[in-house]
Amino acid sequence: MFDCSHWLRYVSKQLEAAGVDFIHVSGGNTIKRGSSMPAPGTSPAPHAHAAEEIRRHLNIPVSTVARINEPWIAEELIANGKTDICMIGRPNLCDSAFANKAFAGKTEDIRPCIGCGRCLTGIMFGKPISCTVNPSVQSDAVAPAVEKKKVLVIGGGPAGMEAAYIAKMRGHEVVLCEKTQELGGLLRLAAVPIGKQELYKVIKFMTRRLQNAGVEIRKNCEVTPDMIASEFAGYEVLCASGAKAKEIEAFGCFRQTMTADDILSGKGFPGRKVVILGGGSVGCETADYLAPLIDDRFPANRDVTVIEMTDALMAGEGGAAKSILTQRLMRKGVTIELKSTVSKVDETTITYIKNGTEHVIDDADTLVFAVGYTPAPVNFEGAHVLGDCHQVGNLKNAIAEAYAFAKKL
Repeated sequence: MFDCSHWLRYVSKQLEAAGVDFIHVSGGNTIKRGSSMPAPGTSPAPHAHAAEEIRRHLNIPVSTVARINEPWIAEELIANGKTDICMIGRPNLCDSAFANKAFAGKTEDIRPCIGCGRCLTGIMFGKPISCTVNPSVQSDAVAPAVEKKKVLVIGGGPAGMEAAYIAKMRGHEVVLCEKTQELGGLLRLAAVPIGKQELYKVIKFMTRRLQNAGVEIRKNCEVTPDMIASEFAGYEVLCASGAKAKEIEAFGCFRQTMTADDILSGKGFPGRKVVILGGGSVGCETADYLAPLIDDRFPANRDVTVIEMTDALMAGEGGAAKSILTQRLMRKGVTIELKSTVSKVDETTITYIKNGTEHVIDDADTLVFAVGYTPAPVNFEGAHVLGDCHQVGNLKNAIAEAYAFAKKL
């Protein structure tokens, strides 16, 4: 790698001599994706090493930027002499009170920036600024409801938690029922693959916010028709029960099948020769999760193949996160078959067609479905359906829809 530290020192000294007040150290180029706006799951403060080197040779303050998304990271950088100033961009879009909350010691109340970059990618295409985690990025105002109601929210995923909180802020009496023992819904599984753990911070933040607001939370509580007719009679019912992973029934005859969600939740235990059907984000993240850390040809390594019918992995996704994940799959030796369609499956073989040629996999022991999700609403008359159980989308879609609805409730 080309070492340009001597140029950094020289130019910085010249700028100081010319009378500049401080040096801001950032970086990025058009060659390495994510060098200017690092992807989720990457190391914080990637330019700190350059800032530290420049700072050693100057008498004016030096600042740095990128993925400094928690106060403790900024404090450590400054305390350890890496920089004098931390520039914080995306986290301040996610929570405009970031600095004030940090100063007050209320770090757990900071809405967590997951580094997805949707805030900036939208702007690049002329769209209004937005945030995956914060649907109210342009205004935090929530007007009190004219008519106070009793509200039942079914489902404790992102949409359910957002709807419950905003309804409570409007002055409604809110009960949130979640049929499992934990809040978070499918977001809990989304946080399992490599580099996705920051999503747990969203669950933690939303849970804490509900508790602080005084929302009644009932876990291990599956709402029944009898409960709707008795205990919750007269309640406004919001259904945010999420979605379930699709399976292809005709392929269920294979010796062992499971969904990607089964694997990520710990319910499914794949063998050593795994075929993943579907090269979207879930399929690729599951392949990354199962594949060996390096392709060292060790006998115990899993052999993972991803079969995708389109001509691209993670179609519709973009940016540094996609690039980094794709590179990891290639380094790990994951076999990627694009423009390939599975035509037949029996108990021992998987047949697919690529470029008009038929291929047969006869040594696989596990077939994994990563072919999308289907809404799983709880059908109660008069219930309002939100999030994935209304229309399957991404995290931003779920939170934004729930926020918009509850704000008018």
